Amino acid sequence: MFRGTFRQLPKGPAKVFGNWRSIHTVPKLRNVEQFTKNGIEGLYSPEGFKTAWLDYQKFLTLNLTLHTNGTENELRPPYQILLQTAKKTTEQHVFHFASQAHNNHFFFEQLSDKSSVKKTRPSRFLLERLADINLPTIDAFREQFLLAADSSFGQGWVFLVELPDKSLKILKCNNDGTPYYYGKNQSLDLNGSVDELTLDNLNKVKELAQNGEKDFTLPLLAINVWDVAFIQDYGTTGRADYLANVWECINWDIVNKRLFQV
Repeated sequence: MFRGTFRQLPKGPAKVFGNWRSIHTVPKLRNVEQFTKNGIEGLYSPEGFKTAWLDYQKFLTLNLTLHTNGTENELRPPYQILLQTAKKTTEQHVFHFASQAHNNHFFFEQLSDKSSVKKTRPSRFLLERLADINLPTIDAFREQFLLAADSSFGQGWVFLVELPDKSLKILKCNNDGTPYYYGKNQSLDLNGSVDELTLDNLNKVKELAQNGEKDFTLPLLAINVWDVAFIQDYGTTGRADYLANVWECINWDIVNKRLFQV
């Protein structure tokens, strides 16, 4: 789930995988026919949904196909490709499309019409984990989560992630960052001046890498703050309205199932 899809097409004498080639295609969402016709109530018009999901995901999967054709990644879904390429400097063009395709799919999987998601609620387990990080109510979490998204500069993603010790954290990933690997979550913006806190965090990342330590987080909830996610319906200055509407269209039944429970 949430890891993309691909299919195989016949194509003459292939050099690597016999007589078949694999192409990455747009995964089919639940209610996609309804969303294509009517949009996502409370969030997207039909045109907005088409731009943010159908058109953009097609662009990502097409480019992923072009960059992986004839390679070992041809048969892998985006999730596996991003993990395979995250540490390879010569494969960052592949990582970009794999990470974006996975993140966007993950984001759209959790969305439903505003009227239908009113019946869903964050689970008791999720609320308890949030309380452990000083977010005692869902309103407090909403405020911090949307603030992190609205304060992001440029393109990127904001995730609620589960850490190895099962605690939760709000994680900002710039550009095509992934929440799965600390070395490529791109949570640090190093384009301008670097303050003391950013430098400390950068040194921690270097220390983890030098010691060969693993720091693997699992995303539970995501918000896409790339312009393509909102510009069709909200314009260039409508990010705050878009974020508020995203919150109202989160299907908490999906999010609850992503949380590890003993």
